[in-house]
Amino acid sequence: MSWFKEKMADKPLESQAFIIVLAVGSLTAFLSTVFTAIEGIGIGATLSTAGCLVAMIGIWALAYVLKQEGVARVLLCIVLNLILLPVTFFFCGGVKSGMTLYFLTALYVVVPTIPKRWTRFGLYMASLVMLMLTVIASIYWIPELVTEVSTPAWMIDEMISLFLNASCIYLVATLTVHAYYQEKKEREKLFVQLEEMTIHDELTGLYNRRELFRILEEDVMRADPDDLHCMFIFDVDDFKKVNDTYGHVFGDKVLCEVSRLLMDEIGPVDEGEIAARYGGEEFVLIFHDDDFETSYARAEKIRQHVEQLRFYDNPEFRITISGGVDRCNGMRPRYALRQVDDLLYLAKTTGKNQITRKAF
Repeated sequence: MSWFKEKMADKPLESQAFIIVLAVGSLTAFLSTVFTAIEGIGIGATLSTAGCLVAMIGIWALAYVLKQEGVARVLLCIVLNLILLPVTFFFCGGVKSGMTLYFLTALYVVVPTIPKRWTRFGLYMASLVMLMLTVIASIYWIPELVTEVSTPAWMIDEMISLFLNASCIYLVATLTVHAYYQEKKEREKLFVQLEEMTIHDELTGLYNRRELFRILEEDVMRADPDDLHCMFIFDVDDFKKVNDTYGHVFGDKVLCEVSRLLMDEIGPVDEGEIAARYGGEEFVLIFHDDDFETSYARAEKIRQHVEQLRFYDNPEFRITISGGVDRCNGMRPRYALRQVDDLLYLAKTTGKNQITRKAF
């Protein structure tokens, strides 16, 4: 059963509906052939229902042996509504049998199995007109062609047709609802992915520059002056040489390893902390601590951990970072960034591999 569900899940809605209709239609044709023979309604009824079964088998072969499912779906609607059911209607009791129920289901079959709107509409209208003309002809124009059936035979046929057609409608309707919820789930998943892409850096998984500014403007800038936030900005020393010497793929790996360290160090955004890739090899962190010394110590800890990074494909390779830390409570984002960027520049020009700070 799980194998069948997996196979069905990979198919579009119209293909799934087509399979259900073919399966129920084949079963209906088989049972109708058997019961018309048992009830003794007549050789015409038995041959017409057997013809329906042969047609169903042929459509199966066309769809899944010859790989012409699209053609088979259209052919199913044409053969079923315009040929088989109108002919069978006369041999199986007409309006005094369960055939009108088959007519209703046959019309319903057109909608989920034909994806193209105008093809679907044209087939539906042609089928509706044919089936209505068939009923009118059986009553007023050529009633002598209708094979009479006994009351018990009519009752059996009515119950069987009611059960089979109700089953078909239930299965296809359930399939439609399931497809709707599956599509809704996939759409919600896609929205989440798109949202993640708009706020996260694709390479490192950290927040991107745009999201950094949004959080700074909406949260940090409006924070209470006594609620300390500190900004730490740094970049990887001599990163251009890393790319030039080892290649950009290895350079990306270095950035990802540094980002992993930051993710381990930083707290949740809703606690006032964030790690973002500001651009290239430059990163910005917002610390939310009780005092400035704690934030500075955390920045220094990150510097030490980066210095201790080792790469198995280049065991002799070492990297260092330079950066600056400063308070950023209530500051405009660009002003706060300018302050710590000046400290980063100071760290670069006075030896690198260090974190500088303002003298308080």
